[in-house]
Amino acid sequence: MVGCEEAKFAGIKTLLLHMGKNVVHCGGVGMGEAAKICNNMLMAISMVGVAETMNLGTRLGLDSKVLAGIINTSSGRCWSSDTYNPVPGIKPGTPSCNNYDGGFVNNLMAKDLGLAQNASTATMSPTPMGSLAHQLYRILITKGYGGKDFSSIYQFFQEGLPPVEPKK
Repeated sequence: MVGCEEAKFAGIKTLLLHMGKNVVHCGGVGMGEAAKICNNMLMAISMVGVAETMNLGTRLGLDSKVLAGIINTSSGRCWSSDTYNPVPGIKPGTPSCNNYDGGFVNNLMAKDLGLAQNASTATMSPTPMGSLAHQLYRILITKGYGGKDFSSIYQFFQEGLPPVEPKK
């Protein structure tokens, strides 16, 4: 996601392709950041929804792998469910299978959600779901989960967040 003059984009795209496979010109200066905060706001909102849903399903007695399989082949399918599921044991190689270590940490998610909320206020754009997601991620941080992956929101719904052991 790049914001710059169109003429300059052509000259830097080749360089940027060495850092990522998907380089998109979003418009003038600042539009790359605008796209990033919008994308991350949606990513947070969808992760909260998947975490809530998976928690409810397991509390109703559904096997989490069965529920994830149904969601991922039905209308509820999204990246947060099929690629980055927050439930340990569903998607090997994800932070949820590694004690929520690695990945995109809650501190960064809360920062991006704060930027999205500032932009929302500045443009008078209502973002109630983004605002709620921001508050939830801020709670995770106050509970010591700032350095954990943003999918650890599942633990918030499941357990009320046990204390994090300090790293030694």
